[in-house]
Amino acid sequence: MSGSEDAHGRPVDEGLDWRSPLLAAATWVGVWAGTAGLPVLAGGVAALAVLIGGGGRWRRKWLPVGVGVVLLLALGIGGARGWAKGAGPVGDWAAQGAVVTIEARLGGGHLGEGGRGGPVWVVDAVLVRAEGRGVSLRSGATVRVTASGDLVRAWVSVPAGATVAAVVRLGPAQPQEPVSAWARARGSPTILTPPGPVDAGVTRVRAGLRAAVSGLPHDPATLVPALVVGDTEGMSESLQDQFRTTGLTHLTAVSGANLTLLLAAILWAAARAGVVGWWRRGVALSGVVAFVLLCRAEPSVLRAAAMGLVGLAALGWGGTRQGLRLLSWAVIGLLLADPWLGRSTGFVLSVCASGGIIVWASRWARVLAAWLPGWLAEAVTVPVAAQLATQPIVTAISGQVSLVGLLANLVAAPLVGPGTVLGFVAAGLSVVSPPLATVVGWLAGGFAQALCWIAAAGSALPGASVSWPAGPVALGVLAVGCVALLAGLPLLWRRPWLVVLLALAMVLVLFRPVATPGWPPAAWQVVSCDVGQGDATVIAVGPGQAIVVDAGPEPRAVDRCLDQLGITEVPWLILSHLHADHIGGVAGVLSGRRVANLLLSGVTEPASGWRAVLSLTAGVPRTVASPGTVVGAGPVQVAVLAIRPFASSGLAGEDSADVNDSSQVLRVTSGDLRILLAGDVEEAGQGNAVATVPDLTVHVMLVPHHGSAHQLPAFLAATHASVALVSVGADNDYGHPAARTVTTVAGTGAQVYRTDLNGSIAVARNGDRLDVTTQRNG
Repeated sequence: MSGSEDAHGRPVDEGLDWRSPLLAAATWVGVWAGTAGLPVLAGGVAALAVLIGGGGRWRRKWLPVGVGVVLLLALGIGGARGWAKGAGPVGDWAAQGAVVTIEARLGGGHLGEGGRGGPVWVVDAVLVRAEGRGVSLRSGATVRVTASGDLVRAWVSVPAGATVAAVVRLGPAQPQEPVSAWARARGSPTILTPPGPVDAGVTRVRAGLRAAVSGLPHDPATLVPALVVGDTEGMSESLQDQFRTTGLTHLTAVSGANLTLLLAAILWAAARAGVVGWWRRGVALSGVVAFVLLCRAEPSVLRAAAMGLVGLAALGWGGTRQGLRLLSWAVIGLLLADPWLGRSTGFVLSVCASGGIIVWASRWARVLAAWLPGWLAEAVTVPVAAQLATQPIVTAISGQVSLVGLLANLVAAPLVGPGTVLGFVAAGLSVVSPPLATVVGWLAGGFAQALCWIAAAGSALPGASVSWPAGPVALGVLAVGCVALLAGLPLLWRRPWLVVLLALAMVLVLFRPVATPGWPPAAWQVVSCDVGQGDATVIAVGPGQAIVVDAGPEPRAVDRCLDQLGITEVPWLILSHLHADHIGGVAGVLSGRRVANLLLSGVTEPASGWRAVLSLTAGVPRTVASPGTVVGAGPVQVAVLAIRPFASSGLAGEDSADVNDSSQVLRVTSGDLRILLAGDVEEAGQGNAVATVPDLTVHVMLVPHHGSAHQLPAFLAATHASVALVSVGADNDYGHPAARTVTTVAGTGAQVYRTDLNGSIAVARNGDRLDVTTQRNG
């Protein structure tokens, strides 16, 4: 045994070297500022770089000089790349909203949530040729293609790697986006050339994996492809939400931490098979190559591969000092190759997770190895280190702290590696022996089923998660707490009895719901729930009672919001219209609560929404609204001000503007507070309200259609609202709320609050003042 290794063959730490991390941080700041498209910010960062470098030169300290030089170089590279992507005819056409014909090679796409509740297909495409405005040109620019409505099926069916021709309407991309333009499909694509042999082979293997596990129950059958290649398309919304609540989402993402777990399992299996030395490393590298190919070698996959190799090096080949150096240079290389990674939440999470693994996991594993097998010690410490290192960032995004996450990750850790490796084996075998692939796939499904049970059991606990403010002070407190845990865990790992005691204490906490400090406020009258890309508004009636208007896109989010508000009875459930982002959560409103009455607009389209509502609310008395209808409970009255006439054709779908414009326009009166709720009405529906309602004045307005660009300024101004709420999902595919809508609403004098930034928002009237309380600070 050398002097740099412990009894288990792992490198012993020799202290940390922070020079490389400082250079990586300088690169990150530089490319972030360079891709912002803000000259003032770029100038400020350039001045800072000169100040740091000049100060170091004057004091003959070469590290500050290096930091200043790297900061300037990264700023220049980011700025040049940002300018180049918008230059040329494609950028000009996008600025003009031109309709053009493109020939482009498609990458791997995904389904997102559309602005009107229907799915939207999003795929990046590299242009080969573009023709429009009388000009035909060759271009290597990347555009982000979206397809919605009836076009989704046609675009989804095109295999990745194929070159297609299509008519699209171009739109400008933001400077912070890594594409030259957005391209909204105007028709179905025509395949010009099929995918190459590599893309076709990957598609075949991925399809083979899905076929191998198709006989399993739905949840494990869809989880295995997610574990192996990050393919979450088949996962139900409820399963994905369970994974989010329990802090297990990283298992279904293409992440460096997840690849590290996979490689650790491969190396363990190789060691048990007698593979040593460079042969063992070759096995690991082969696993990385297979991972990259199966995940289609996209930028996020290459990023994950780099982070995974770095984490693996720290765990077994180079120790913490070398691992931190490797991580830093990997970050520098990736950011210079793709400056927009510096703005990617996934990249931030991947780097932090890998850093946590490098700095803490191997140290903790040596401590735990005193009373646990070495492989189990690493299986436990890797996910714990990754979660604590990323928790402040996850909370900044979600506004929650997963209390069950630590326990869920501990229990799930030994299952992830075997389940993922078996899934990879099943994918490979599907090409040569589908029956054998099915056998191995079912073995992988057993581990996946256990993970599903862990997620379901953890998310069902009353104290599974707690909302946490996402402001600087609150996140700072959380970060300090995570650092304290990271520093103090070695003391815990050395004492088995204390580990057991703490685990029992955590279990007890999980069985009691944990209230967010200051939420909900004692005298709230109306709350716009943070339900993602959808609407759900709650109006207080009395203790434990509230009227609910719309239910959001899925059950768990609205159920959680109502639980936090203490609502057990719903005198009226009112649905503005039947798009999925307003009715998808009806089951969550009904969960554990008595709903006494249902108010509908009378429009029965889309038919899928109508059938879903009828099925879920069977036995609940229904009332069909019309202008002038008034319902209420306690001190609350809800008046239907307007419903634009809708000619039912039976053909309206999830992308129908006519359905949006037939939303109920409601005025809610709660004591001396008035609120306007107008569903998803666009220009036509808003114009109908302005023409038929003499007085639209209220104190609080829910901006229609999640703040989309389809607004009538006269309608917004007629409300004279002091507070405007925007219920919208973070990073949604439709870019809601539109910047011009936010500007228009603010121009009326209203203070704008957004659920994607502020979490759930409560409003109460206190004399002449409106008190607004948010779950987190935007």
